[in-house]
Amino acid sequence: MSHETPGRLSRPPNPVLFELLYEPGYAQDRVHVLPFLLRIDAAHVVMLAERQLLATATASRLLTVNRDLAARQAAGEDLLGPPPSHRGLYLLYENEYVERLGPEVGGTAHLARSRNDINATVYRMRLREAVLTLATAAAAMAESQLGLAERHTETLMSAFTHLQPAQPSTLGHYLAGVLAESMRALETLAGSLDTIGRCPMGAAAGFGTSFPVDRERVAQLLGFDTVADNSLDAVASRDYAVSVLAAAARLGVTLTRLALDLQTWGCHAYGFVDWPDDLVSTSSIMPQKRNAYVLENIRGRAVAPVGALTQALVGVKNTPFSNSVEAGSESLAPLWGALASLESAVRLTHLLLSHVEVRPERMQAFLDGAATTMTAVADLLVAGHGIAFRTAHDVVGRLVARHADAASLPAAALKEALEALLGEAGLELTLDGARLSEALTPRACVNAALYGGGPAPGPVRAQLERLRGRLSVLTDALDARQRQYRSADAELDRAVEAVQGEKA
Repeated sequence: MSHETPGRLSRPPNPVLFELLYEPGYAQDRVHVLPFLLRIDAAHVVMLAERQLLATATASRLLTVNRDLAARQAAGEDLLGPPPSHRGLYLLYENEYVERLGPEVGGTAHLARSRNDINATVYRMRLREAVLTLATAAAAMAESQLGLAERHTETLMSAFTHLQPAQPSTLGHYLAGVLAESMRALETLAGSLDTIGRCPMGAAAGFGTSFPVDRERVAQLLGFDTVADNSLDAVASRDYAVSVLAAAARLGVTLTRLALDLQTWGCHAYGFVDWPDDLVSTSSIMPQKRNAYVLENIRGRAVAPVGALTQALVGVKNTPFSNSVEAGSESLAPLWGALASLESAVRLTHLLLSHVEVRPERMQAFLDGAATTMTAVADLLVAGHGIAFRTAHDVVGRLVARHADAASLPAAALKEALEALLGEAGLELTLDGARLSEALTPRACVNAALYGGGPAPGPVRAQLERLRGRLSVLTDALDARQRQYRSADAELDRAVEAVQGEKA
């Protein structure tokens, strides 16, 4: 019987089903799914031969076709060109074996397995590669951000709240804060590889098998940490993909906030940062323009996982807890594009952080005119004269209301104005001019912010040292995962050769 009408079906798929369901994703499956299917097939056949569930001679013939297809795909050959009508990649793939080896040999590999556990395993293998690639790119970005922060722990700049100048800070303190949030998302993303690393093979359609398969052996050959303990969980669950998207969404949102700040600070009104000409654009009509447009690309691409996460959660909601096209495929359709989009945003952010031109003189000039030291003046009234903070806050607020340039007044004039306001509040005090002058100095304000995780250089350097330690641990873990997957590939190749050698 033709592979187009398998089992009890007497007709090929309806042309509308073919047009809307089977054909659109087929070209992508041949590129992105077939390589994993080939590895899964090889591992399963090796296990069947080792467990004597399949004759070694039969297994060897199957593995010969498998290796031939893998080599041809690696060489760039366009395999499994579809006939006018088909029901998807797997049946065409299996039919290749049947046509080349005959049904009694070509159809034997499907013993003790189902498309359900195969598809779930493909999904996990493909996802772990995508996560590893994304996390590695994000770790490189974090390294560039960490290095930039370390170089600028003493580069003064105004901090902002509600887009208004707030208090003196440093660029290093800002970058350390953003990196702290990024690292939490990145660690969660990398940690998802532990959950992904449970092999579904052997679960079959979700109800296990009566054949004494060695699930642990297949898991080992495919680079998994262990097996999925419950057969239904193995094929029905996609929560691991939701976890990946949640971490990716968190990382992407953080990137959008960083990108917005950098674009704001790079505009002409601030001029705190800039980039070389090869990383900006100009206007088609306004010749003076230098647009840091890449930051807009970053913001647009970084949020793709947010939409994919929403679709995943809504798509799985109220689906039966079993293998389901709705939960397993449709709900996660945007996953791959979303992760690729975030990876692009991560790499672009890395590029801009690696080439940013910091302008400390513009940051200092902004600080000098923004009255950001007024909180330090209020703190001085509290610490030096025992005034209640709210009273000190009100007095300094009235000072700024009357003298918009309060921070720029000569020290003697400022001292006089402040003492007069204190007098109006019923507080007759003589202020220490030297201490007042120091409180008005942005550098002194920053150096004094030693507590609460503030921008004093020493605590910031300590923060960055801890972040560097965490990044080192994470990078080592990602490297170990890469070695684990490559080692499994090599072990599978050796196992295939062993089966074929035994047959010879």
